[in-house]
Amino acid sequence: MSKTVLAVLPKSDADSEAKAGTIARLGAARRWRVLPAEYYRTADGRLRLDRSPCPAETPAELVERLRPDGIVVFNNTISFAEARQLAGKGIPLVFPGRTPDPGWKAASPAGFVFADQRDIAAHAARVLLSSGYGHFGYVPFGDSGSLWSRERGVAFERLVREAGKDFHLYERRAMPSAPTAPAASADRAEELAGWLESLPKPCGIFAAYDVGGESVLRACATCGLRVPEDIAVVGVDNLEHVCEATLPTLSSVAMDSQAECREAVALLAEMMGRRARGRRFRPVPVGGVVLRASSRFCRDRRVARAQEFIRLNACREKFGPRDVVKTMGISRTQSDVVFRAATGHTILDEIHAVRIARAKELLSEGRRSDFVASACGYASIDDFRRDFRRRLGTTPRKWMLKDYGP
Repeated sequence: MSKTVLAVLPKSDADSEAKAGTIARLGAARRWRVLPAEYYRTADGRLRLDRSPCPAETPAELVERLRPDGIVVFNNTISFAEARQLAGKGIPLVFPGRTPDPGWKAASPAGFVFADQRDIAAHAARVLLSSGYGHFGYVPFGDSGSLWSRERGVAFERLVREAGKDFHLYERRAMPSAPTAPAASADRAEELAGWLESLPKPCGIFAAYDVGGESVLRACATCGLRVPEDIAVVGVDNLEHVCEATLPTLSSVAMDSQAECREAVALLAEMMGRRARGRRFRPVPVGGVVLRASSRFCRDRRVARAQEFIRLNACREKFGPRDVVKTMGISRTQSDVVFRAATGHTILDEIHAVRIARAKELLSEGRRSDFVASACGYASIDDFRRDFRRRLGTTPRKWMLKDYGP
């Protein structure tokens, strides 16, 4: 007998929509009907539906009408208290990408799928410690009241101190009054810039989230600090609309959204099958660090420019080493020598590495090999399959079935 699963997500949230699509695809293999419901929050704070599988004004009313076997709640705009009310007493809830608050009632059937904060911190620490810098800092979320932000900071500090390096924590001072929003924002930006100026240089900064990393980069520009020569920065979440829009672009720890969706489906299936109660936890691996200009520790600025240019353009059709050489301002022969001396591999190797990384992302989303070949700049699907096998030792199809199958 097929089961009905309700996917609750905020309106116009591209990340949640992509995850809901993956949940639907994986759920179909289990003969689930995955029904999306998009909501928004009114000016008075109430939840209202924008799109739903049957007539209803609120998510709670929709659940009452639909009586799903399970619910997946995306994003953190629905509070845990609202989610408990949404599910009533017996419908299993799964939260991809969220950890429970201390007040979550043990009797409530809920599953939490999230990356370990220590693993996130370890990925950021590996990148920043590889710089050879002696000083490191952490910029928490807000006033560091969030449990996940504190856990990331504690784990990062431990790794930095174990490496014998100095650690510095950014602590926002309490505002003496309640200024207007623009004034408060300006005060906070000035405070962050002052803290960055006071740090010993060079210094590697781990920001608890990408928007915090963006703020660090803005503050560096304000006070004339060079990135990454004076301050190197790594954020978390790899939000492309943030990371690609900063100057310089922001390196970030990426979550493995496909693994997150797979574990969410597996956990929900377990909970629906056993009528489980209480809390369930499923850790998922971090997807790695997407290196961008904010933490590219290359002494040769020509090579650093070339690497960023390759990262942004490698998947263009007919893109090759000749295009990269133009950005370095030296001859083709010199560019190969200089690039290999700085990185240990050729320009062409770098291009193919970027293409393969992008191909793996697309394959994990269930894309066909012919689409992936075209999207990654290969002249033909045969060229793509040949390069994929040479670098990973397997075919695209076998890789996808092994690592990303339902």
